[in-house]
Order: sequence, then C-alpha cells, then structure tokens
Amino acid sequence: MASSLISHIEIPTTDLDKSKDFFSKVFGWDFKPFGNGYLLFNNHKGIMVGLRKVDRIGKGENTVFHISVESIDDVLKNCVQHGGSIKRGKTIIPAMGWYALFFDIDGNSIGLYQRN
Repeated sequence: MASSLISHIEIPTTDLDKSKDFFSKVFGWDFKPFGNGYLLFNNHKGIMVGLRKVDRIGKGENTVFHISVESIDDVLKNCVQHGGSIKRGKTIIPAMGWYALFFDIDGNSIGLYQRN
C-alpha cells in the first residue's frame, strides 16, 4: 500500500459565518464557497480545511480528517474486516474524485479521498 497522507480536515459548524470569521481571524484562512452549506480553504500547499454546516453537533458529527488513498474500495473493505463500519460509501466529487466516510472501532468518523 502506498503512503496514505491526511489531505483534508472537515470541521462541522452550526454557524458558517461565525466559524469562517473565527478561523479567518485566528489563522488568516480565506474560505471560499464549495457547494451548498460548505466553505473550503485551500492554499494548494498542504492540507485543505472545510467548514460544513450542520444543524447540531452530535455523535458522529465531530471534526473529520480525510486521508488520501489509492483505492477507497480497498480501504473500506479492510475497515469492515477489522471492526470498523461504513458511514457513507464511495461518493463522487465532480471533476475531483471520490470520498467516503467510515467509523473506526471507537466511533470516530474518518474520511477517505481518492483522486480521479
């Protein structure tokens, strides 16, 4: 298996505007709209950071990091074989690739990203 690196961190928020303002002021991040209810900071030099609008932050709605992988299908299969479970199956991101979410053995949500 090739090296799998963290590529994307996704932070849930109940207020996109307040969170955008907070992270922009604290880190100088410039968020851009990226679909409905989502803002993305990407400086093209490292990890991307997304803000995802949610109604409330509850179990399974924690900050999610996404790991770049060569095959989401293979990783999801391994996840289930070793006690994890699939939260969201392989889903297309137009013109970019695919993503999926799984729960680890402690219930943490972890994202996967596969480029086109």
